[in-house]
Amino acid sequence: MELVNELKIAVKKYPALARSLRDLKRRIHFGVHGYDASIYAHLRLFAPYGAGDPQARIALALQSASQTLPLLAQLSRDYAGQQTQELTASEFCKLFDGQQGAVHLQRLFFENGSDKATFHNYHLVYGSLFRQPSSVRNFLEIGLGTNNLDVVSNMGQDGKPGASLRAFREYLPNADIFGADVDKRILFQEDRIRTFYVDQTNLASFSELAQLDLQFDLIIDDGLHSPNANIAVLLFGLKRLAPRGWIVIEDIRTEALPVWRLVGSLLSPRHRSFLIEAERGFLFAVTDLDLRDAD
Repeated sequence: MELVNELKIAVKKYPALARSLRDLKRRIHFGVHGYDASIYAHLRLFAPYGAGDPQARIALALQSASQTLPLLAQLSRDYAGQQTQELTASEFCKLFDGQQGAVHLQRLFFENGSDKATFHNYHLVYGSLFRQPSSVRNFLEIGLGTNNLDVVSNMGQDGKPGASLRAFREYLPNADIFGADVDKRILFQEDRIRTFYVDQTNLASFSELAQLDLQFDLIIDDGLHSPNANIAVLLFGLKRLAPRGWIVIEDIRTEALPVWRLVGSLLSPRHRSFLIEAERGFLFAVTDLDLRDAD
């Protein structure tokens, strides 16, 4: 009893101790009920504002996290003026008359060991972006294809880091080729290729690329493949996109499509966006291209 009284006195004297004890109590309560308190802490953006059973609050927070973006995407489709065009990779290629470029790029991807034309059919998209590949001056790809298995979104031990950079170096004969990756062990430099460290979950890590002070004709995100990482690339790239340039986000899963419908509705009127259904995933492409030129 004496110990209890001493604790009560200490709690009154030291407010920080009181807060710590309350936090510990919540963690113990969640633990007893089989829930990790950190789940709720990381979902506060989506959690109900009010008291209630911890189990029910976590369930509702998870439900809110699952439903909020699709509902926002529906709201934007119903009321926003800017819409994202949805089509297949083959339809995109036909729209921009890119068959010849696609065949050429397919061969280069294959010869350099890139999966963009084997596991995927992304050559149909990239071969359609430029009628004159020789006019492209600056190219950037985030994600070099690490083969180190301790890195999330790795290509497996048989992956070939930099494979697509080398393919684009051949396809874009007058372009400087830039790449970036979170895995510093695979960074390299070759003729017309320079690579940099970037952590897509940290916008500040784009600073070295920003210091290049370049406008890019094509920026590809083939990195972490999570919405927050993808949007970071958009925030960096839209400010540095050359006139009629493109940004392409690769490997979007079906569950994330509401994110990209919403993103498309938020872009400025001068931008046009596409959701492209390809083999084993979707791509989001955005450009300031005047679509009347494609007619």
